[in-house]
Amino acid sequence: MREVRNGGRVMVDVGGRSLVLAEDQLTPIEPAKVRARQPARLEAADLTGPAAGVSEVDLHGLTVDEALGHIDRELNAALLRGDAQLRFIHGRSGGRIRGALHARLKAIPSIRGFRLDPRNAGVTIVNL
Repeated sequence: MREVRNGGRVMVDVGGRSLVLAEDQLTPIEPAKVRARQPARLEAADLTGPAAGVSEVDLHGLTVDEALGHIDRELNAALLRGDAQLRFIHGRSGGRIRGALHARLKAIPSIRGFRLDPRNAGVTIVNL
């Protein structure tokens, strides 16, 4: 744990990335349960499809405030899973949600980059 912020929020480092979580979302790890991680072995087949660390989040039908809450939860979950990318589906006419999403992504330092999907302007691809 790095620091406690206002309102019971805590900044933690996970895999070299910083996450802000509510204090009640954290549980201590008992030393006996910690296991050494084996290095992952990647095969060429592991780099394609949904198993390649790419998830999709559909924001259709949400208000901007609901979408922002959903975005924050999904980003935290994707970072904890170690996903490489996250795809947010906001729709081509989703100007307000797309604008709020892009503003939120610009404000998060652990986001490596984002862009509209060149094949579908209704999807934003986020590199984690």
